[in-house]
Parts: sequence; structure tokens; C-alpha cells
Amino acid sequence: MVLVTCRSILTGMSDASEIIKSGAFGNLADIIHKLFAPMAEEYGLLLGDNAKVYRLKNLVSVLTKTQKILSDANLPPNAVPPRLALPILEASSLEDDETLQSLWAGLLATASQQTDSVSPSFVETLKQLTPDEARHLQHVWKSLKKSSDRKSLAGSTVTYAFTEMRGASPAASSETFERLGLIRRDYGMTRGDDEDEPEVGYKLVLTRYAVKFLEACNGPRPSSS
Repeated sequence: MVLVTCRSILTGMSDASEIIKSGAFGNLADIIHKLFAPMAEEYGLLLGDNAKVYRLKNLVSVLTKTQKILSDANLPPNAVPPRLALPILEASSLEDDETLQSLWAGLLATASQQTDSVSPSFVETLKQLTPDEARHLQHVWKSLKKSSDRKSLAGSTVTYAFTEMRGASPAASSETFERLGLIRRDYGMTRGDDEDEPEVGYKLVLTRYAVKFLEACNGPRPSSS
């Protein structure tokens, strides 16, 4: 199984030994086998091929966050289809930023509950975000949740003004968000003083894809039971 494989690969490596001795990876055995039962052993071999301790540390962090998200939502860990599980595991094990790890954990937790609502393109979108961009999107998401409940956001056909971009870090480029399909330009006529001629202008708005992406990356809705 994956735990045995990881232990045999990392024998003699002091950092990995500390992870194993701490019990951090062993404590996640249950959720690992429930989420990845169809290919737990295969992923163990993949880890061996790329043996780097920092990947194991990152994976422990992401799975721990996933476990907490599901526990807080009173939801059981269900098997994630390989077409989603493998890309998420591969990408998240390379990420050591706290915000991005949380988004990967949320995406994995959502995939274990609402498979059909998680597009494989979400994985590719998340892989291309920098930590600054991820933090900015989370700021936007929190602002949206204050103005509307999550259920209405997920099914809404309305776009949302991306006004927060003005105060964002220079690294959180609107060009990147536009390229990824997270924002679009909403064109319209603008008028200044009375004597000015109307001009065509635009504002940046979140797309429906962005709303669904952020919904998925922030974990599944809690169980009503």
C-alpha cells in the first residue's frame, strides 16, 4: 500500500524519517485509502520515482487540510475518480504556499463529494496561480460571500464587478485572470460632464467559470444532517 511504499523509499533519509516517526502520515491512512483506494499503491510508486522529501511534507499538509474541511462539514471522505485525484495529488504535492495548499485541499474535498461539479480545467487553472493571485482571489471570494450566500452564487448567471483589483498586489495581474477565464471585460457606454460625448468603456467582472472554480476550491457545502 501507499504507506508501506513511502516508508521503504524514504528509509535512511532523516527528514522523511522524522515525518514518519511523528505519525503525521500514518494518521492520514484512513482518508488516503478512502479518497484514493483505486490507485493508492500506484501513487506510492509515483512518489518513489520522484523521491523528494518536500513533496511528502506538502502532501501531508494538503491531506490534513482536506481531512479538516470534510470533518468540519460533517462529510465522509469518498473515493475521487483517478482523472481528478492523480492531477490534484501531483500538483498539490509540489506546493508549499499555505493559501494554495488550502485551495488544493478544498478542491480535493469537493471532488470527493460533488465529482460532477469539479471540472478537470479547475486543476489547470489552480496550477497557474501564484500565491499573490490566490490570496487576491480569496479576498474577492470572501467579499462575494458577504453580499450573497454561496448557494445563490453557485447557480447565478450574474457576473460580479472586479473592483478590488485596483488595490491588489502588482503580482496579481488582471491579465493573468483574464487569460485564465476568471474575469472578462464588460463593455458599455460611459458619460462624463454634460458636454462630453459618450464613450465606450468597460469594467472587469468575474465570470461564471470563476464563481464555480472558487466555489469548488473552498470545499463542499456542509451536510444538512
